[in-house]
Amino acid sequence: MAQFIRNLFSQPSVSIQILSDLHLEVNRQYTLFDVPVVSKYLLLAGDIGRLADYDEYLAFLHKQTEKFELVFLILGNHEFYGGSFASAFETVRRLEQEPSLNGRLVLLHQRRYDIPDSNVTILGCTLWSDIPENSKDIVHYKIKDFQKIKDWTIDEHNAAHKSDLSWLHKEVQSIYNTHKINPTKLSKRSVLVATHHAPAMHRTSSPQHAQNPWSAAFATDLLSQPWNGVNTWVFGHTHYSTEFKEKGIRVEFKIVGPYGAGGLAEIDEESIVISASAAAPVKQIIADIARPMLIISNGFDVFNRNE
Repeated sequence: MAQFIRNLFSQPSVSIQILSDLHLEVNRQYTLFDVPVVSKYLLLAGDIGRLADYDEYLAFLHKQTEKFELVFLILGNHEFYGGSFASAFETVRRLEQEPSLNGRLVLLHQRRYDIPDSNVTILGCTLWSDIPENSKDIVHYKIKDFQKIKDWTIDEHNAAHKSDLSWLHKEVQSIYNTHKINPTKLSKRSVLVATHHAPAMHRTSSPQHAQNPWSAAFATDLLSQPWNGVNTWVFGHTHYSTEFKEKGIRVEFKIVGPYGAGGLAEIDEESIVISASAAAPVKQIIADIARPMLIISNGFDVFNRNE
C-alpha cells in the first residue's frame, strides 16, 4: 500500500493519483482495468484509450467517477485515433456532460483547476511536441498519429504545440504575477503542470531511443524556459519511468502501460501519488508501479516508439 505523509505541514495536504498510457483500446480492456483508490483525486495523463470507442471509454470513466471525487483527463495522441482533432474535442465535451459521470470529469485542455480548500493549482494540456524542419519527413513516416488521426499533419501538430505552450506560459506567468503583486499566503500557489508529451528531450525516454531522429514527436526541450512557481511537472507518452529535478522543477513519469496483446492489465495500490501541501511547494510521494498481472511476451510489439 502506498504510504502517505499527511501531516508534513501545518495545513492539509492534497494527494493526486496519477495514471497514464493505459492503452485500454488494446484487446478492449476498458471494462476490465481496475484502478485502486489511494486518493480522492485521479489524474489521467493521456493515452487512456480512444475517444472513438465512446461507450467503452465512457464505461471506464463512469467506474472512476464512482470511486473518485474528481477525475481529471488530459488528452493523449491516442485519444484522437479514429477521428479528427476537432471531432475529439466534440466527443470529450460530450463526455463531460454525461449524466452518469455526475459532473466529476474535468477536461484539462488548456485549463487551470484550483483544488478546493488548498493552494494547489493544476495546469493541464496535451502539449503536443515541436517537430523541427529537419525531422518532419522521418516523423511523418514513423509516427502513426499521421495515419490514425484524420487529416492530421506536421503543421497542425506544430500549431497545436504553439497553442498549448503559449497558453501554459500565460497561465504560469499570471499565477506568478498575482502573487508578486499581492504576496500573501493565500496568493502563493503550488503549481502542478500535467501534460501528455514530455517537457524535455533528455532523461524522459529510454536511452536506447534517445538518438532516434523521430524523438521530437515525443518531447520538446522546455525546462530551460522560465516557469516561475512551477513545482512539479508530470507527463506520459514516452513509456519510460523517470524522475529528476531541473531548474527547480521536479519531473516525473512512472510507467503504467503498455500491457501488450492478450494481457489483462492490473495495478495494485502502489500507484503514483503526488502529495501537495496547501501552503507549501508540491512534494512528491512516489511508490513504484506494480508489474502487470499478465504480460504476453510478444505483446510489447504493439507499443513501440513509432506511436
